Amino acid sequence: MNNLLSMLLTAITANLIFTKALGISTITASAKSKTDFVGIGLMVTILTTLGCGITHGINRLLPALDIAYRPVAYILVLAVLYVFLLVFLHAVGRPTFYRFRKYVHLCTFNCAVLGTLLLNAEQNGSLSASLRFGLTAGLGFVIGAWTLKAVYPKLTSDRVPASVRGYPAILLYIGILSMALYAANII
Repeated sequence: MNNLLSMLLTAITANLIFTKALGISTITASAKSKTDFVGIGLMVTILTTLGCGITHGINRLLPALDIAYRPVAYILVLAVLYVFLLVFLHAVGRPTFYRFRKYVHLCTFNCAVLGTLLLNAEQNGSLSASLRFGLTAGLGFVIGAWTLKAVYPKLTSDRVPASVRGYPAILLYIGILSMALYAANII
């Protein structure tokens, strides 16, 4: 129970959206639609968890991999995961494939997923720590998306001045929330 609470607090306070500004464009796109939110969150969580596990193995097998080549190796891992997920969804069934196909396309090469893999490499932990990091990053992405989805109608309403309405208001909201979470993390 303590470990689960720790993972939840990490997903909230060390959130990729609010601490590293990763995945904001995907979040704003998913905030507009009720159906996209669930699919995007699910795909990002799957990709970050599997990707962190696989790249942990790559970091162990190729420790001398130059920092300049690491993003290329991780993009290749994401490309393999992309194909694997599409084949898996197609094997599950056509309705599932057609429902989730667009989310696989949108989320695989998302900066939040690639950023998670790169941040995980810096931690240099065990396989279980890498999988836990990927899972909490994905869940944090879902929490951030849910938070933004809750306020999206207010940030795009006519009550917000036209010069700030929409994307600028979303960025301001994310910035203010980031500062609040950063302050909570210090305490």
